[in-house]
Amino acid sequence: MTQWSLSGPVIALRSAAYGLSFLVISALLLPLYPLIRLPRAQVWAVIKTFARTQLWLLKVICGIRYRVEGMENLPDGPCILASRHESTWETMFLPVAFDLPAVILKQEILSYPIFGPLARKFGFIGVDRSGSLENAKKTFEAARVATNEGRNVLIFPSGTRDPEHRFRVQGGVSVMYRTLKLPCVPIVLNSGALWPYKDWRRYPGVITVRILPPIPPGLRGNEFMPRLTEALQTPIAPEV
Repeated sequence: MTQWSLSGPVIALRSAAYGLSFLVISALLLPLYPLIRLPRAQVWAVIKTFARTQLWLLKVICGIRYRVEGMENLPDGPCILASRHESTWETMFLPVAFDLPAVILKQEILSYPIFGPLARKFGFIGVDRSGSLENAKKTFEAARVATNEGRNVLIFPSGTRDPEHRFRVQGGVSVMYRTLKLPCVPIVLNSGALWPYKDWRRYPGVITVRILPPIPPGLRGNEFMPRLTEALQTPIAPEV
C-alpha cells in the first residue's frame, strides 16, 4: 500500500496510534529515570532500546521503513558527521546508527527536564548561539575531547528542520572542521517527506539515509564550505 493509496483519515489514525504508543512507552520508562546515575554505557543501552522500539513502531504502525547506503564511506577513525536535518526522525536514528556520537545541539536543550540530563550524560555538546568567542571555544574543545576518546561528532550544519533553511550551511561547522583536523562525512536523507516539519502526521514510505564520501581534512574554509554545501544538497528521490 503506497502513501498515495491511503486516505487522509487512515494516515491520521495511524499517526495518532503511534503518538499514543510513544507516550505510553515513555511513561512506562519514567520510573527508571533514577538509573541515570549508572555508567553511561548502561544508560545508553536503555535509551538505544527505546529508540529502536520507536523505529519498529514507526514501521508497523505508520509504514515508515528506512535504508542506509554508503556505510563503506565511513573512515576507520573518528570523524565529523555532518547531516542534513529534515525531521525529528534522524535525531533518534543517527545516534543509534553511529553508536552514540557526540551530538552538537542547542545549548538550551541541555537545560530541558528529563532530556537535558540525559544529553549531558551522553556527552552531547551544547552550542551557545550568542556569538561569544569564549563559549565557542568551549564547544570546540568539548568536541576535541570527544574525538580524542574515539567518538565521532554529529552536527546538523543547517541548525534547523525548516524547509526554507535546511540546505544552508552555517559557518560553525567550518571552524570545527579546521579545529579538529578530521575528515567530514556528509549525510543526506529524505525523512522530511514522511515526517514533515510542523506536522503531526507520519506518512508511509522509505527513508533513505545516504553516507557520502568524506571530505578530507586540511582544506581551507573557502574550499570546504562549497564542497559540504553541495554534498548536503544532494537530492534523494522519494520511495514508497
